Amino acid sequence: MGIDVTINAGPDEHTSSVTATGSIQHVITDEERTTFKIGDAALKTAVEKYFGKKPNDAYVRSPTPWNDLYQSYSWPQVQTVLVPVRSEILGITSQPVIVKEQTFENNSQVTGTFNVGISDEVSNSATSSWSTGGTLSVSEEIKVKVGFLGTGAESKTTLSYSQSWGVGGSHSTTTTVGSTAGVSVELAPGQAIIARLTASRGVMKVRISYDAYLIGSVAVNYNPTFNGHHFYGLPVGNVMSAGGISNSVKSTENLEIGYYSNSKVELVDPKSGSVKFSYDLVNVTTGPLAVSLA
Repeated sequence: MGIDVTINAGPDEHTSSVTATGSIQHVITDEERTTFKIGDAALKTAVEKYFGKKPNDAYVRSPTPWNDLYQSYSWPQVQTVLVPVRSEILGITSQPVIVKEQTFENNSQVTGTFNVGISDEVSNSATSSWSTGGTLSVSEEIKVKVGFLGTGAESKTTLSYSQSWGVGGSHSTTTTVGSTAGVSVELAPGQAIIARLTASRGVMKVRISYDAYLIGSVAVNYNPTFNGHHFYGLPVGNVMSAGGISNSVKSTENLEIGYYSNSKVELVDPKSGSVKFSYDLVNVTTGPLAVSLA
């Protein structure tokens, strides 16, 4: 089935979200038997507590002797199931930054109209780290999709990647902040204006909590017979519970999403430094706008 993590990074928590759905399932490995503490001796002891007698043999997967008990009796092999159990936004912080400044000056002898559009490329990123309660043999990758809202030039950009369970790393994508349509400004001969592109540089911290557990049957052999039979298929969860063995391995992924939002253009008088006009790019769908500096 697979696990999908979807993150929407907006200007604040109200416009942001995170979800994690699905599952990853596979036949248990020797490494995972160690993680879940069901080595041969521990498993036989747990079977004894659950079923009343310690078996001669206990198996968790194919193949087994006697024509493979799992095949012969159609018992399900023990499988490890990994599921996300909680996804949460831990917090969002942001600070205003100047992305780019550009001066427009009328060097002619006549009044002219200038399109003071301004844009620049910035990097949005996702960095992850893990805390695990043991080693799992998860070969199928987790798919992550991060949507960045409100950059101005593009209504939404997306960063998509696949990651291995328990392995941290960084991924990034470039996006355009600003707008080339910009603002139409009339400048007199010798007059100048500074177009200043600003944005909020945000950091969103996200946490995904996972749980791994076992399903399927423990195949056991008794010789001589026990209660009239040699072979039994016992629910692994019940066996572990009777033996006081936890059927849960928890892990946590912490993600830090770095992104830009709330971009706008300010028109600044180069002499006085005063802002003559502020152009909110997030809420603008058409352009350019005609602005008078008089």
